[in-house]
Amino acid sequence: MLAQEIASYEAQLDRCLTAVVPVGMKIVLVSWTYNIGPGAACRSTLVRKANAGDLIGVCNELPRWNRAGGRVIRGLTNRRVSERAMCLEAIEAA
Repeated sequence: MLAQEIASYEAQLDRCLTAVVPVGMKIVLVSWTYNIGPGAACRSTLVRKANAGDLIGVCNELPRWNRAGGRVIRGLTNRRVSERAMCLEAIEAA
């Protein structure tokens, strides 16, 4: 069931993410979309940067998504730091 749900989030992200990105970055972006929702993802500066080809900028946007209910959440901060590192590694590997 989780695999089907993740595939659904990826499909929704693919509607607005028109740029080709490295596989590792795509994994990060699908996870991020699952966490924040496809509507927020598609309206984000992060996706706009990806579509403009600013892949480093994409990775650097991730730490900004560390709030829930307007408050910084330590777990989200830690998660975004890890996702940013994975994102940058994907760029280096590509």
